[in-house]
Amino acid sequence: MDQQADQRIYNRDSFLNNIAEKLGRERKTTPVERPALKYTCHHEVMADKSQEELKVELIHYTETALGARAIETTKAELNETLKSVCLHYCNNEEEGETDAEGETILSADERLLAMLDPSELATEKHTVHVWNQAAGYEPNIEIAERAKVGVVFAEQALAESGTMVLYSNPAQGRAVSLLPEASVFVVPQSALVARLTQATAALHEKAKNGERIPSCVNFISGPSSTADIELIKVVGVHGPVYATYIIINDM
Repeated sequence: MDQQADQRIYNRDSFLNNIAEKLGRERKTTPVERPALKYTCHHEVMADKSQEELKVELIHYTETALGARAIETTKAELNETLKSVCLHYCNNEEEGETDAEGETILSADERLLAMLDPSELATEKHTVHVWNQAAGYEPNIEIAERAKVGVVFAEQALAESGTMVLYSNPAQGRAVSLLPEASVFVVPQSALVARLTQATAALHEKAKNGERIPSCVNFISGPSSTADIELIKVVGVHGPVYATYIIINDM
């Protein structure tokens, strides 16, 4: 751990010294070697699949098990694709309405904004807001609460479970994917991995290399749902009712 990072952990030494004293031993100052796992079958799941095959698995699971939509597009066609998806939800086409007004809140993640022009998503009745870190917490939350659609950029997608991996960062508040009625996840095909094993391995590498770890990592699989009561599945109880995955063919 570098000196700057060490200074951010207040009372670190006294805290660890106190634990060592309570355990009746000297404080350990060298890393403890991890024991080797007896079984590594979790690394073997879908290990032989190509990115194209992972995409097929992801789309199939998303549409059959999660009740979500999966759409393939290109960087050049992202504006048109995303606009179509946002208007689909803002027009309440899921409920049979076709002439309603609506708002979309868009992540300000630079990787997402580099692929599209937010102004081209707007229409006379469809307003598009980009998450504005400089505006502070309340204004962004207010927009996210009333928005029909929230659009975010996913770090990874897990083919096995149809899961999107989101790292919290100042440009992409958690509210973008949690508060609107519909969540739209944009993910490059190159970011598809087999399962949680690979997603957590990437975080481990960041920690090992001294990189900043996100304060929150969300693993989101389709729309919000629960079957806590009598095993009857109810959608939208804790969050978005609808979800769409937009996969960018960047291979």
